Amino acid sequence: MNSLYNKFDLYKKNKETIFLIIQLLFYSFPIILLLPSGYITAHVTLLSTGALILFYKKKIKIQFIVIDYIIFLFFIFSIFSTLKNISTLGNIIFIKSILDLRFAIFFLIIRNLLHNKIVNLKFISVITLITSIFLSLDILLQHLRGYDILGFLPFDGRYNGVFESEAIAGSYIQKFFLLSIFSIFLTEFKRKTKFFFMTIAINLLGAGILLSLDRMPFIIFIFILVILLSTLKNYRFIIFINLIISVTLFICLIKNYDIVKIRYENLNRDINFSKILNTTIINNNFIFLENKNNTTNENKNLFHGDYSKLYRSAFIIFSKNYLVGSGVKSFNYECVKLPRDSDKISCNNHPHNIYLEIIVNLGIIGIGMFIIILFFLIKKILKTLLKNNINDNLKTTLILFLTIFISELIPFRSYGSIFQTVNGSIFWFFLALIGYVNYAIEMNNNNNNNI
Repeated sequence: MNSLYNKFDLYKKNKETIFLIIQLLFYSFPIILLLPSGYITAHVTLLSTGALILFYKKKIKIQFIVIDYIIFLFFIFSIFSTLKNISTLGNIIFIKSILDLRFAIFFLIIRNLLHNKIVNLKFISVITLITSIFLSLDILLQHLRGYDILGFLPFDGRYNGVFESEAIAGSYIQKFFLLSIFSIFLTEFKRKTKFFFMTIAINLLGAGILLSLDRMPFIIFIFILVILLSTLKNYRFIIFINLIISVTLFICLIKNYDIVKIRYENLNRDINFSKILNTTIINNNFIFLENKNNTTNENKNLFHGDYSKLYRSAFIIFSKNYLVGSGVKSFNYECVKLPRDSDKISCNNHPHNIYLEIIVNLGIIGIGMFIIILFFLIKKILKTLLKNNINDNLKTTLILFLTIFISELIPFRSYGSIFQTVNGSIFWFFLALIGYVNYAIEMNNNNNNNI
């Protein structure tokens, strides 16, 4: 029975250049993501095109399952929605909506490369661990000497490492965090050795996220550790120790490092912790309110600041074209038409939330299709986890990928556009990995519970 990380059978039978090229393109994906978006577009195009040529030349059947068809329909519907609103969006956006089909092809290709054992998860896990550690160390270097390995300075109060002016370093590390430590979980180390490697990896990556000053990725990172603590019984002690270390580091930096302290104190601008905790905040000291009704108008909203304004704008735009949406990349086009009340709305290229972006772009029909996609992605993972007779490695694998799914798709989290090159490539790449794991269960459920 082949596991998720077995040596690829086709490569052993066909040690040819085309296989090596596709493997190189696949395994270099996390590295290319550290480069500007133009390189990422070229890379995804080369990988998808090269894989299609490989499948054709070697007569490898491309397997289509239900989720593939739904994803293609999702992007075809986005083309239709954009065409319907072409008078507002213009021909260029319409052409871009057609080019977004590359994400559906990318999903299909990644899942089939894994299905046919041309590539494997363990090796890509090792690559992402290396790139994530490199980025974490680069961010630490930027704090220590004021510039990173390439000479880039902090930008706009953020420590982005090799990303320079793009504030996505913490997001990169957080997104690849679970895939990075996947290989450590499933490698047969002695208990002390595994504890050592996991402690180094978890806390180095956690420190990188924290020091990047990307607040939401660090909150998600802690949330991930809490999920693993509650679900991975065999690793509960290791996860607990590392959670304590990460929280302790956070508290120490908040108290002793002004750069981190100021960044996280300002979090209350966007999330009203006063309302959540039923407190008022005076000079950073919490004073509990005796009268729950004794609140100012400013304290009544759970969310405020720019994100709250973006979300409010998204709902207003959605309400005007709720069935099929306003088309791909339409948020800013429609937002500028709204009454200019700076206290209530804000405009940007997208609403910074997956679900709001979809309902603005594609309406109720689009979000309905997306929810169906999510259902098919994890239904067998959830079903298998409810069984009592699965082995520890399979259970650990399923929990890790289910946690990736949950952490990426939390409704309240801020998120980059899934129709944009960088975030879109990462997002559909991870959905392809989860889709593969989900499908592999179905194909191998009679083979000793291994994937």
